[in-house]
Parts: sequence; structure tokens; C-alpha cells
Amino acid sequence: MPVQGQYAEVIVNKAVKAVDRTFHYRVPERLKSQVEVGSIVFVPFGRQKTAGIVVGFVPEPEVKDIKDIISLISPCRLLNKDLIDLAFWVADYYLCPKISALQAMLPAGLKLSGKGVAAKTVKCVFLTDRNSGTHQEKLGPKQKEVLSYLREHNGCSVAEVLTYTGAARSSLKSLIAKGLIETSDREIYRDPYRGRNFTLAPPEQLTGEQQAALLAITEEYESKRRPVLLFGVTGSGKTEVYLRLIEKTLHQGKQAIVLVPEIALTPQMVAIFKSRLGERVAVLHSGLSQGERRDAWFHIAQGHIQVVVGARSAVFAPCFNLGLIIIDEEHEQSYKQDSIPRFHAREVAKERAARQNALFIMGSATPSLESYYRASTGEYRLVTLKNRIYQRPMPKVLTVDMRQELKAGNKSIFSRLLQEKLIERFHRKEQTLLFLNRRGYHTFVSCRNCGLVLKCTHCNISLTTHEGNRRLNCHYCGYSTNVPKICPQCGSRAIRHFGTGTERVEEEVKKLLPGARIARADADTTSRKGSYDKIYFDVLKGKVDVLVGTQMIAKGLDFPLVTLVGVISADLALNLPELRAGERAFQLITQVSGRAGRDVLPGEVVLQTYRPEDPVLSAAGKQDYVSFYRSEITGREISGYPPFAHLIRILFTGEDAGILEKHGVIVSRYVRAEVPENDEILGPAPAPIEKIKDRFRVQMIIKTKDLKKTRKSLVRALELAAQDGFPQKSILMAIDVEPLNMM
Repeated sequence: MPVQGQYAEVIVNKAVKAVDRTFHYRVPERLKSQVEVGSIVFVPFGRQKTAGIVVGFVPEPEVKDIKDIISLISPCRLLNKDLIDLAFWVADYYLCPKISALQAMLPAGLKLSGKGVAAKTVKCVFLTDRNSGTHQEKLGPKQKEVLSYLREHNGCSVAEVLTYTGAARSSLKSLIAKGLIETSDREIYRDPYRGRNFTLAPPEQLTGEQQAALLAITEEYESKRRPVLLFGVTGSGKTEVYLRLIEKTLHQGKQAIVLVPEIALTPQMVAIFKSRLGERVAVLHSGLSQGERRDAWFHIAQGHIQVVVGARSAVFAPCFNLGLIIIDEEHEQSYKQDSIPRFHAREVAKERAARQNALFIMGSATPSLESYYRASTGEYRLVTLKNRIYQRPMPKVLTVDMRQELKAGNKSIFSRLLQEKLIERFHRKEQTLLFLNRRGYHTFVSCRNCGLVLKCTHCNISLTTHEGNRRLNCHYCGYSTNVPKICPQCGSRAIRHFGTGTERVEEEVKKLLPGARIARADADTTSRKGSYDKIYFDVLKGKVDVLVGTQMIAKGLDFPLVTLVGVISADLALNLPELRAGERAFQLITQVSGRAGRDVLPGEVVLQTYRPEDPVLSAAGKQDYVSFYRSEITGREISGYPPFAHLIRILFTGEDAGILEKHGVIVSRYVRAEVPENDEILGPAPAPIEKIKDRFRVQMIIKTKDLKKTRKSLVRALELAAQDGFPQKSILMAIDVEPLNMM
């Protein structure tokens, strides 16, 4: 309820350290019945006017010269006290401005300036009080049909009435003149799934393991209420467990949030939730228009939606009566945001659930090392699903040593075994997924005479060729150029293409299987709205024999006819200079392998590698997560990396490499002087990718056991550096707490 007779505390829309606090404003008499905690308002600020968010009220501020709030920007409150407190926690934990955390809680279609996407209105038709049977004999057939339709659909749009009755606009005008109907503008909900028929489906019969899992989760909720890690193999029925928990939450009169990775928000996932939960569920993803996202957010805030299914940002959905948060595929890197605020949705979800006394479930077939470690220590409750539903076997994994293929004279990107399996599946009219986490045709172009690798002129990244236009492209900044005929360094004509991308794989399949129907799913083929859905439905309907793709085909897909998965190069992810390279490689290979044999037909996986003896690939081939975990966690403990320490990354970028290096060193001195002595500081040093979009990159990594203390010390160090003018304005500095990407 609006608070009257008090002064509002406002966070203004300025993401600057100097004003990262609350300012006090008087609530004028005309707005006292409307302004409340969470209201978006327009206020005077210095000589300007700016937007702000009301975060609280005080009886009498200490400051004397108090200005009035000018106006209310948004009539609907999208933030309450719980969400504002959560935003302050995000700002403190991830070291970002409070306004940045608050803005993350607003939909893309709503800007603080009030200039965002507006509500959509349509002209609707309503029956009046004068409408009765006494007028019927004076009406024409079409006019009677309109009234009959409105008795069942009163308040529908003019367009709908005309479409379903076949009446002309003149019929409506005549009824309006007679006083039997009236029209008015009404705000409508831009539902992206309007018109889609989702037949309500009954719950599936639970397996014994699923029943035991539900019982264990219920017991945890009624006792300690620890976060729950649901560790279930691919195809074990985790989604059905989620649905049962959601239904129980709704029965208690509460709301639920389900987070899934963006690439797992497939039409299939949407259909599963819509078919079970009907109109009570809103699905949020990047494919929605800003208007659709805005309307969904307002609908949720008004209590019309009980279940929110969405990607990372859905963790901030305005569910004011929250009872459950589920984060599926909790290990996914996409849950960590790369831009301000650099939050991890899993950690924010855990904090929000604790604050609102809601149940928090994390699910995965390949949990992050951090989550599994916390479950092993008792901080989380571990619940397992060890078997696939309907007693379906796990796919058989066949590992091929590509070194032996070369020795045998096979220079194809496909091993002889994979070729044999591809031909076999094609003749049996079964489907195959071919996975390679690199798009393009060739992954780099090099001179065989001097060894020069052609790189982007704006980024320190090798250029990729695409078969369609025979040009070199940078996947970081979009730079494009023709493939040179001679080497720009030595003048040699020995320019050659190396490596393999998804386009090349598609081309090779065409040669091997003439007449096969092939689809490719990567960033190049799915950039248009609806393009991914078309590929998905084509595969589901059996119109595709072979689907080639990047990591977007590794999750969220459940195709009954897919009986073969080919991992073209299992070594790719292992070769990255990253702390989590082994973990990500294991997760990707296990997840994509899990797409095979998910229905009646058994599945096989062909794993191609030049390093079959690698412990990560060996564990992935056996789908043995526990063995992988034990090996990996030992290395983390010895080296003092997460989960045994926390990391903070400070990234400096600038156009002048010399100035950048100098300022990085100077700022690091302030940091070393302030952070705890036990903290380990690495760098500053050039980032693995030294330049992107004409800006050089230098980074510093802090390893600490006491994150709270180090955050506080780091803030003080950076304030002292800023007072002395470091870093200068031409250098951008980004702080990433608990980074997942250090490239």
C-alpha cells in the first residue's frame, strides 16, 4: 500500500560510484496515494531531471532542502521490498552500482526513462445493460449473431467479432446506435503463444526412483530446507519431478520460477510446461519481442501468472508470493552474466529462495564441481536418479583414436566407424546428431611458408572461413574480408585452410550420404526469429536424417528417432587455456551423448579424439561423473581454486597497450596494499585473448578464502586509486566476482 505523509528514499538512474546511494524526495500530496516502495518515479537531480526507483520511506530526513517527486513513470509496481533488498545484495556481492542491479529486475521493454515499449490496446466490444430479448425481432441475422457471440465472449476485440461472425462493421455501428453494444479501448496481453493449441496432459506415472526423490525433497523442505541438488542421468525424468513440485507449490497458493539455459528453451520444453500448467505459465526467452516481455512481466506482477519459465533474467521475475525456484542444468555457464551486473543466476536464486523461505532445487546430469562439492559436505541435500525412465539403457559409447585413423590412411573428418554407423542409420531411417562446437567451414587460414595465421585486425582472434561466401569472418566483432591469394607477410601463395567447422561437417555428410536430408543448427543458421523452431520441428517430424550443430543441440532435445550421436572432435573444449576446460568438456560430451536412445530404440555414441587416454574423455566415454569429479576436485584442492577459494577478476581494457599495462600495474599496487595478506594476486598480465574490437586487455586475478573481507578491501583499494586518478578515463575497468570466463 502507498505510504502517506513521509519522504521517499530514491535510487537515481545514474550508474556512477559517487551517487550510488539513496536520495530523499518529498512525496507531493497529489501522488501520496500512488507512490510506494518499488515505484518508478521522475525526480529533479542537480540541474537535470532523471528517473529513479523508490526503495523506502523515512519520517523526516536530516537534509533540509528537499525537492518534490515530479511524477510517477510506471503505474504498475514491478518491484517490492523483497526484490529491492535482493538487488542491494546483488550490488554488494558482485560489486556493481545499486541502480544496475535494480535495472536488471525490469523487463527489456521497460526503460527507467519511461520511453520503453508501451502497453498495446485494441478496440473491444461489450454488451450494454439495454441488451435483452425484446429487441431481437427488430434485428437482422448478422446482428443477432453478433449479440449471441458476445454473450459467450463479452469484451473480445472488434476484429475477433467480425472474424467469427462474418458480420460487417455496419452491423456493429447499427447495434451501437441502438444502444445494445458499446466499444472501448482495452489493454491486451501480447502472448507469443496465443493461438497455439496445448492440449492439457495428465501427469506421467512415476518410477520408484522419482517417487523416492520427491519424498526426499519433501522431507528436506519440511525440515532443514537446505538447497537440493537433483543429480540425475540424462533421460532419468528430472522434468517430471520438477512438474510435481510445481503442482504442489501451486496447490499451496504460491508461485514458482523455473530457470533453464537459453539454448534449452526449445519448443519441446515450452510444450511440456504449457501442456501441464496451461495459462498459468509464462515462458520468457530472448526470442520474445520487447512488448511480449513487458506484458509478461506486468502479468506476473499482477498475479495472473503462477509459474515463470525462463532463462537467466527470469530469476528476478516479480513473483511476490514465491514458494519454489528450480534451476535446471545448474552447471551451465550461460547462467553467469558477462555484463553489469555480472551475477550468477544460481547464486542469486539460492539467495532469493533463502530470503523468501522458498524451496530451491538445482538439477543436472553433470553438476558443477562447486555444487557437487557442497552436496558432498552436507551444505546441500543430494538426491539422485541413477537410471533412465522406462528401464531404457544409457547409450553405448564407442571411442575412436583418430591417430590410428590417420595411420590407416583415413584423412576424412569422419572415422571409418562413424561413417559405417552413419550409413547404417540412414538406411534404417533413424536419425543422427553430429556435434562440433565450432561454426564455419574452416576454423583458421594459415600460410604454410611462414606460418602466419590470418587474424582479425581489430581482435587478437584467428579468422574463420564460411563456405557460402568464401570470406574470412571474425565471430567477435563481425569484421569480414576476402581470403587473400598471397600471404600478406611473406608474399607466398601457400595459403591453406585448416580446421573444421559445422559447415564443413555438413558438406562432408552430403558427400557420404547423397540424398540425405541434412539440417545445421548453429549461430549462423538460427539468427532469424523462428529459424531454430523450424529446424526443431523438421527433426521431430522425421524430415531430417542428420542434424549437425554446435552446443545448441546438446541440451533440451528429445527426439525419439535419434539413435546415433557423433562427437566430431572431443578434444576441442580440452584445448582452451581455462580453469574449467576439463569440466566443460566432460559436461558437453555427456550432455550431447544423452540425446541418443531416449525412446524405444537404443542409442550409440561415437566419440572421436586424438587423446583417448585423457582422464576427462575416459570418464566421459564411460559417463562416469563420480570418477571425473574425484579426479578434478583433487587438482582444484592442490592448486587452491574453486570450490576451495573464491576468485575475483579485474579486467582493464584500452586502446594504448603501453598506457594500459602501466595503469594495470599501478592499480594492482593499491589492491595489494589493501586486500588480506593471505590473498593471492595473479597479474596483471595480458588476457588470453589480448585484444577485442581494437581494445587491448590486461587482467588481474585475486584468489581468496574470505570473499566478504576481500570485497570490502578491494572497494577501498579502488576508491584510493580513483582519488589519485587511476585508472584514467580512457581505460575501462570491469570487476567480475566468481568469474566463469577468464579468456
